[in-house]
Amino acid sequence: MENQDKKRSLIIEAALKRFAHYGLSKTTMTEIAKDVSFSKALLYYYFPDKLSLYVSSIEHLMQIISRDLVKSIDKTSTSTEGIYKLLQKRQSFIQKYYNLLESTQIIGNELPDDLYDKFSKARAFEAIIISSLFSRGVASGELAMEDPKLTTEIFLDALSGIHFNIMSKDKNIFPGKEQFKQIFIKEKLFAEIFLQGLKPKS
Repeated sequence: MENQDKKRSLIIEAALKRFAHYGLSKTTMTEIAKDVSFSKALLYYYFPDKLSLYVSSIEHLMQIISRDLVKSIDKTSTSTEGIYKLLQKRQSFIQKYYNLLESTQIIGNELPDDLYDKFSKARAFEAIIISSLFSRGVASGELAMEDPKLTTEIFLDALSGIHFNIMSKDKNIFPGKEQFKQIFIKEKLFAEIFLQGLKPKS
C-alpha cells in the first residue's frame, strides 16, 4: 500500500510540473509516464484519464499552497501584514501556476464536480484565514469590528467584485496575465482602504 501511495504521489508531482509548464491541452499521459519512467498502463491504473490526474494535481497544489500560506502568515506580526501577505502569496501563486489554472477554461463552462469541490474548499480555507486574521486584529486592539465573519464575507465579496469588473470589460472567461496584474493592484489598494476603515477610532 505504501509503495502504491508513493507511485501515485510521483505521478501527481510529475503531472503538476507538466500542467504548470504546458497547460492541460498540451500535456499528454505519455509524456507524464515517461517523466516518471512508468508504463502508460500503470498511469491509467492510478488515473482513468488525464482530467482525473489534473484534478488530483490541483488538489496536491492547493495542499502545498495552504501549508505555505499558513506558515507565512504565522510569521506576520500584525493582522494588516497578514492580509497583505495573503494577497501577495495569492498573486505569486497565480503567476507561477498560470498555465495550470488557465486550463480550467478548456474544460468548459461547468467544472467537473471534483474540481468545483476543490476550488470551493480553497475559497472556504481562504475565508477562514482572513476571518482569523481579523479576529487576531480585534484581540490585539489593532482593528475594531463587531462581527469578523461578516466583515470577512464583505471583504471577499468586494475582492470578487474587482475581479468580475475587470473581466467583464474584456469578455474573457479567464484573466490574462496583464489583467491579473490590474486585479492585484486594485486588490491591494482596496485592502489598504478597507483596513484603514477598521482601525479603532481614537
